[in-house]
Amino acid sequence: MSKERLLIIEDNEEVRENLAEILELYGYETSQAPNGLEGVKTAIQFPPDMILCDVMMPELDGYGVLNLLAKNERTAGIPFIFITAKTETEDIRRGMNLGADDYITKPFYKDELLQVIKTRLAKAALRGGGGLTSQHHLVDPERGSQKLEKAFTEVGRQKVFSQGTALVREGEFPHFIFRISKGNVHLSRSHEYGRDYIIAELGPGEIFGVPTVLEKTTYHYTARAASQVECQLLPTQNLLDLINTDRSVTEALMHLLAGRLMEHSERLVHQAYDSVRRRTALIVCDLHEKYAGKPIELSRDELAQMVGTTKESVIRALSDFRREGLLTTEGKTIQVKEPKVLRGLLV
Repeated sequence: MSKERLLIIEDNEEVRENLAEILELYGYETSQAPNGLEGVKTAIQFPPDMILCDVMMPELDGYGVLNLLAKNERTAGIPFIFITAKTETEDIRRGMNLGADDYITKPFYKDELLQVIKTRLAKAALRGGGGLTSQHHLVDPERGSQKLEKAFTEVGRQKVFSQGTALVREGEFPHFIFRISKGNVHLSRSHEYGRDYIIAELGPGEIFGVPTVLEKTTYHYTARAASQVECQLLPTQNLLDLINTDRSVTEALMHLLAGRLMEHSERLVHQAYDSVRRRTALIVCDLHEKYAGKPIELSRDELAQMVGTTKESVIRALSDFRREGLLTTEGKTIQVKEPKVLRGLLV
């Protein structure tokens, strides 16, 4: 019989290690995350049998973790226990109202901890379990990715889009899903006041359009070629046939969508809490990685749309980074010189 696997999300390393040591001593497998964002990512990619989560953490607190996981079908049913030093009634009530199964206050007694875990795991088993670990696993997602690649090659058709051309427009119904072979594509949304915001930049090998097909709805974004783009277009019916006949393709798509959810969640957190300077630095670093260290070709208007601020604010941030020797600029071109330093900026 396989051991139950518990995910510990706790920013205090000493508390985290102590918890893991106790749980492993009593026969549980553990995985750890040092903050809320990493915890959400780990839970979605490798759903555990139970989650133990601190409340007060930087970047994303325990309430935010629970809120994100409750909205994801891979993690919504996993037993969730808050570990907190806060004993005020309102804090406990808030966690339980959000859907937490239980809470343990720090400092905790070993026997109390083990009893709560045992009880909640038993209840989860009675109602059919929570995460994917309590269900039959799907087939190898890597094999599913290979089948999807084969479908794009054998059934899909190649198409070239010139720079600035819209591949799809917000509000249109999908007829294909797209795999980028060459170039970069910007996904943007229109604000109610008429301003466009770039919500993602996609590059070679990336696929878009899948959620729209699965939800049978219209595109909630416009996809536009940021440079000359070559794409493979797979008809939606071919995708649906693959999903209905091969479970490995289904799991491959689940992994793809889970990764996109985490990227989107992290971006929302950074936009909410980080300064314009730090948001600009993080976006530029992400583009640097996406472009594999090559010069980034991007107008200041497009970068401002990604950061979620004004063009003038982005220009000021880039000027600061240039004076600090972290990057160089020439026209639309940005070349990152010190990616580690740039990503490590705190203000």
